[in-house]
Amino acid sequence: MELHRIGVKWFADERAPLNLLDLIPVFHRWIQDHVLDNLLIDVAEYTHMHHGPGVLIIAHEGNYGYDETHGERGLAYYSKQPMPETDLAARLATVARKGLEACICFTREANLGAQVSFPCNRLEVFTNDRLLAPNTDAAWEAFAPAVRALAARLFPGQVYKIERRSDDPRERLAAIIHAEQAPGPEALLARLT
Repeated sequence: MELHRIGVKWFADERAPLNLLDLIPVFHRWIQDHVLDNLLIDVAEYTHMHHGPGVLIIAHEGNYGYDETHGERGLAYYSKQPMPETDLAARLATVARKGLEACICFTREANLGAQVSFPCNRLEVFTNDRLLAPNTDAAWEAFAPAVRALAARLFPGQVYKIERRSDDPRERLAAIIHAEQAPGPEALLARLT
């Protein structure tokens, strides 16, 4: 599959409910301080949407966000531009790496890290291009090998399972990877670099 509009969401573990509006000044500071390796442009807030994208950092290459889709919170990164990697598995590893870097920055924030952690034993891998990757059985068969390659790289020698999120054609094509062990973002980032 020649997909470039793809993403990963690392599910969060909130010790106390996080007020998403508190993320706006943090994300603006990330832009000012060039915290992430991307051209960060602006912050967008969608907290009015039920189970929506939450609060986003709009960037040139891809967007970061603390997402609430499907009623589950997590830190998502999805690419918007073509990537230099030649195969889909390598592109998935790149978006996973960018998401992990954001998770680490998130947990290093004094106020946020006390409330939220990212165990990184559960993630969603999704396509964001319904034209090239509609949520069909044929597209799933083409997408699944790259998802399996990402899971094998993230969780070598560990027990994990991969499930298609939904076969509803109105939903994005997506997979959930769930590993038994929770290695944390730093350990997984080391496996992708």
